[in-house]
Amino acid sequence: MEWLDKLLRADVLALIIPIVAIVGAFSVAALKAHHRHQERIEKIKQGMDPDN
Repeated sequence: MEWLDKLLRADVLALIIPIVAIVGAFSVAALKAHHRHQERIEKIKQGMDPDN
């Protein structure tokens, strides 16, 4: 468990937390965009106009 002690030091956490937050925010944005795209494709398949 030495690696965990090294990981939980304040100086390391000060770098890891912002990186994880940024990666998480981009991941959520990408998943939302993908979901919107999938919904649009389904509307097109059903013969609906996705822009209305």
